[in-house]
Amino acid sequence: MGDYSREESIFGFSGPAARIVAAAILLLAISIVLFSLPEKSAEWIGSREILRKFYLLPILLSSMWFGARGAVSATVFATLVCGGLAGSDWPAEVSSQIARVGEVAVFWLVGGLSASIFEQQKLFVGKIEVANDNTLMALASALDAREHNTGVHSQRVADYMLRLAREFGVRDKDTLDVFWRGALLHDVGKIGIPDKVLLKPGPLSQEEWAVMRNHPEVGAGMLRKIEFLRSPSEIVLYHHEWYDGRGYPRGMKGAQIPLGARLFAEIDVYDALTTDRAYHTARSHTDALTKVMEKSDTHFDPAVVAAFAKIPFEELREIAQRNETPLLFVSPPVPSSYQVASVLSPRP
Repeated sequence: MGDYSREESIFGFSGPAARIVAAAILLLAISIVLFSLPEKSAEWIGSREILRKFYLLPILLSSMWFGARGAVSATVFATLVCGGLAGSDWPAEVSSQIARVGEVAVFWLVGGLSASIFEQQKLFVGKIEVANDNTLMALASALDAREHNTGVHSQRVADYMLRLAREFGVRDKDTLDVFWRGALLHDVGKIGIPDKVLLKPGPLSQEEWAVMRNHPEVGAGMLRKIEFLRSPSEIVLYHHEWYDGRGYPRGMKGAQIPLGARLFAEIDVYDALTTDRAYHTARSHTDALTKVMEKSDTHFDPAVVAAFAKIPFEELREIAQRNETPLLFVSPPVPSSYQVASVLSPRP
């Protein structure tokens, strides 16, 4: 996937703006050609009738992209032109008038039917996507319960991922969906890691590390077998790569690492630092952010770290609380030995 560039782009516009520009260009191009033809030339009458039917193309595209609103907008434009209200004369012959009314009626019929069909299709696809995502969340929760004694770790980091991606400038819905799913399933490969390694409270031996480091490739291999999870599999495969090239499993460096994996690498470490694990207690947001910034340009992409640092703590805390996790801004002060002694041996 590389750097984020998945949005449609037309003359510098992207996403919905690109589609609006495309539909407007089609409507204007057809109208310009139509107005340029001789109005009273008998040999061009048939060509003008054929050319007016080309309005069906932007009507269909607008219906597909924007639903009923798009269909109505494109059809109104075509009606104004063909109805003699926007630069085109209304025919004098009765037969031609009837034919023109028929053309306009066809525009509205096609626009209405296509809008209805495309909106029903979007609704159906949306239901399938919701069902798929619910299944993925159930799988991630089951894996979390095994390792973290809670089923919210993967959901929490997926929510962090979306917030960081938006802060970084990602707006395309399809790309955000890929990032969310990749973050949700980042540790799916740990399903093949033995409990004695995965749940070991102390440091891992070299042999155990070799086993643990297999989980990105195992997880990516599982996801690549499913069509709509092939793009998220990049995050699963590369989220342990380091920005300086010393990560695993491929030793990729800098912009070679897909953007989704660079974003999630920072999120994964931040979440590990701010939650209780078998090998440490949770740190505060401030402590974790300091640690992450220390690893900028070695472990993490500096641009990603800078974007994460701009996210208000309140928003991160809301995400954590929504996923049943406390998040402190600073660590509570450690009591001095004098304070402890005073509590244990209060004065009479």
